[in-house]
Amino acid sequence: MGLRLSLYLGLLVGVLLVRLLWDLRFAPPWLYVLFALIAVGTAIWAMRGSTALVWTGGLVTLMGLVGGYFFLLLGFLSLIGLLVSYLGWRNRLSEKDQAAFWGWVFVWPAVALLLLWQVLPALYAVWLSLLDRFNFMGPSKFAGLGNYEILLRDPLFWKAMGNTFWFVALTVPVGIGLATLTAVLLNERIRFQGLFRTLYFLPYITALTAAAAVWDWIYNPEFGFLNYLLGTQGLDWLNRPEGIFATLLKPLGLQLQGFMAGPSLAFVAIMVMTIWHFLGYQIVVLLAGLQNIPREYYEAAELDGASWWQQHWLITWPLLSPTTFFLFTLGLIGAFQVFTQVLILTPTGGVLQDTLTITLYLYNKGFRDSDFSYASAIAVVVFAAILLLTLIQQRLLERRVNYEA
Repeated sequence: MGLRLSLYLGLLVGVLLVRLLWDLRFAPPWLYVLFALIAVGTAIWAMRGSTALVWTGGLVTLMGLVGGYFFLLLGFLSLIGLLVSYLGWRNRLSEKDQAAFWGWVFVWPAVALLLLWQVLPALYAVWLSLLDRFNFMGPSKFAGLGNYEILLRDPLFWKAMGNTFWFVALTVPVGIGLATLTAVLLNERIRFQGLFRTLYFLPYITALTAAAAVWDWIYNPEFGFLNYLLGTQGLDWLNRPEGIFATLLKPLGLQLQGFMAGPSLAFVAIMVMTIWHFLGYQIVVLLAGLQNIPREYYEAAELDGASWWQQHWLITWPLLSPTTFFLFTLGLIGAFQVFTQVLILTPTGGVLQDTLTITLYLYNKGFRDSDFSYASAIAVVVFAAILLLTLIQQRLLERRVNYEA
């Protein structure tokens, strides 16, 4: 009986979600009718041999499903009917079943929001990727895998993927390395420890858009603080397309071109700003991990004659591995979706598209070119790439994680 009741509740929530999608023009009316019929069938199956109060609740549920077809708010009568049915069922349900039912009652609002804003839009994007130049204004025909075929031959797509790869490869390990060193130093007994921790965390709570605007002024070729500090007046940091590795190795007579030339100086400037902005969050997480390492380990190592570096290399780093693994996973996912700071600092994607990331390219195709089908295809590929890289990272790094302190 408890399973029937929980399934009944889930179907009613699903019917309301479909009705909302119908209002948003993401689902046809017949889909609501189909879900409503399934819900009615489940209600009849669940109410077999029940009391009059249960059947009264079923009737109210039916009124809600019928009224919901015409007006969304009337659909919530179905949930009220379910609660009436529950009152008739309550005496026949075990304590475990009652707890399970109320657990689902409180969980379903969060699950419904997750479905509405995450899962269903993702599935809708997969559908859009199979259409031809869908733009929400005119008709569009089914194109199958045509968008994916074009994508594989698109040089800008591969350029954006290469730039994104450099962003992930440089910002994630460098950022976590700097955060680990800073967190270790802030974990020592130093004066004004709380002040330093606050100062490091302040950039993270600053809106990313505002932070990017400030760094745009810092990189300004005429009035920027960085040029004033380095004495390089007139150097336009955000419009330098030459690769950083090619620039560094040129005095040695080595000529690097294409992907091997590395990210451009402009892109490196964006990477520096990104590491600065997220450093505070990583430090706070690492400090929490450091607090979980027993002090007795360091005291024993000190008695054995271990130096400061040896203590942290042999104790801190291994026991901090669960925290760093967590940050590496989140860092990879977040870095692959870098967008805001790139759009603010280099709106056009750089001089030679040298700062074009895959999410900025997706944004341009969808909202500049109004080709949501192609943009959705890019989104699906990005999701697959993030999932694959996350699984590879988990396979390679998790075996080195030490969960025992």
